[in-house]
Amino acid sequence: MKKLAWTLVAVLALPAAAALAQGGPHAQEAKAILGACKQDIKQFCSQVPPGEGRIKACMKQHLHELSEPCKEALFQAWLHD
Repeated sequence: MKKLAWTLVAVLALPAAAALAQGGPHAQEAKAILGACKQDIKQFCSQVPPGEGRIKACMKQHLHELSEPCKEALFQAWLHD
């Protein structure tokens, strides 16, 4: 589970918008994670102002509560790293 937590931290630390815009090697993973975790972020962290790692910290606090699709997307990203 620690690997999943670190994957979440690493993925949320990526500038996902830049990765998607540039179409880099992580663009597909970032898109999959954003799609799979959008509702989780909304559910658990909607009141958290973005910036300075606050959303990442919020998601880390709720790691065990994340939906299975979100966890799976994070796991798949970890496998491809």
